[in-house]
Amino acid sequence: MCGRFTLTPENEDFVAAALGIPTSELFDDRYEPTYNRAPMQEHWIATDQREQRVPQLATWGLVNWWEPDRRSGAKHINVRAETVETTKVSRDAFVTGRCIVPADGFYEWTGEAKSRRPFWFHRPDDEVFAFAGLHVTTRLRGEPAPATTFTIITTRANGLVGNIHDRMPVILPDAEAVDAWLHAEEPIERLKALLRPVEDGFLVARPVTQRVNSVKHDDPACLEEAEPETQGSLL
Repeated sequence: MCGRFTLTPENEDFVAAALGIPTSELFDDRYEPTYNRAPMQEHWIATDQREQRVPQLATWGLVNWWEPDRRSGAKHINVRAETVETTKVSRDAFVTGRCIVPADGFYEWTGEAKSRRPFWFHRPDDEVFAFAGLHVTTRLRGEPAPATTFTIITTRANGLVGNIHDRMPVILPDAEAVDAWLHAEEPIERLKALLRPVEDGFLVARPVTQRVNSVKHDDPACLEEAEPETQGSLL
């Protein structure tokens, strides 16, 4: 699964370039780096609108029109690649609501619940990449305006992540994959072929301190490398 992730560049131009956005001004001066993005928080996504890539803020946790309230999104922070086309939560968004979710890393944990040990998976060059996501915009009952929410698609883990967890987020590894995912007329079989584990060499892993275990912490200290004796050598 993917339950926390990061987008740490201070310069929004780097993020805009990674998303294929012509100018970072489209972020409307609201971009801020995150070191511990958690479910039900806002994050940037990008969609194609009339062949132009557009960023927008959305809440992490997909909420469809039939859900009773926004809290239902906590159950849908991820959807499985194997059933994305058929399950009720995601089947419509798979056709009309594909988006990309910018990140430069994600966390997975190992160990017992009270002493979970986090690992940060990221690019060796620390570049920004894109998760394959889905989004929905709908007016929820009791809210004054439409809300945009999103989910991240997961697939089976590759060899690296599989040391920690059996699932991982779908990463679109290059511009060609991103273009195909966002293209409105892309054949279904081509889209499904994109929903696979990224190659092992795309990511590296860093053991980090348990500071990241709390959603209250969102600062550079979340990425500090843990002492070997507290993390072990799983990777």
